Amino acid sequence: MRRQDMVVDRLDKMPPLDTRRRSYLRLAEPSDGPLIHRLRSDPKLSRFLNAPPTTVQQQIAWLTRYKEDEATGQQYYFILVSDFKDRGTVRMYDFRTIDDKLSFCWGSWIIEPPPIVGLATYSALAIYELGFDNLGFEHAHFDVRRANSSVVAFHLRAGAEIVREDNQDYYFHFTREAYHRFRTAQAGTYDRHATITPNPNEGLAQTDR
Repeated sequence: MRRQDMVVDRLDKMPPLDTRRRSYLRLAEPSDGPLIHRLRSDPKLSRFLNAPPTTVQQQIAWLTRYKEDEATGQQYYFILVSDFKDRGTVRMYDFRTIDDKLSFCWGSWIIEPPPIVGLATYSALAIYELGFDNLGFEHAHFDVRRANSSVVAFHLRAGAEIVREDNQDYYFHFTREAYHRFRTAQAGTYDRHATITPNPNEGLAQTDR
């Protein structure tokens, strides 16, 4: 796949970004700076992530620079939306070839409490759906802090393989075939969150006319 084939103007037409779904991804904007900074500054939510910018203004500046990478298909930062509310973040980046297969990395994965049944699993499925089904990747790679035992266990259950480790991190590979098995096993969760859901605010707007 050529880098220019992953231009941002195609993304909003892809199913994981369908705003009619109960849960979907939307591209982050500089205006999301306060939300992202708040999530990444929460010590419980971000203890296994890199430190955020010091201020909201610095986070907004980072997002402004990020949009240049987005426009050229180098990385995508998403806000996870569920039940019409912003619930978290996830990022797709580091597009490269591994074992002759085009691979993407994903991370910056935060889901704000209170927990919604199946949302963590669905958000992973949505990223894999976008990468494998829509953008044509054949492989995924990512790293997880060794101490982040619940997320390590999640990825192992999903079918990811630890290919190496160091004192801080496990390094995972995840294949297209593993994605299909994972999606089949979690078909109920996928269907619950990918279902088309009427927006109650749209009905109110029509009533007020």
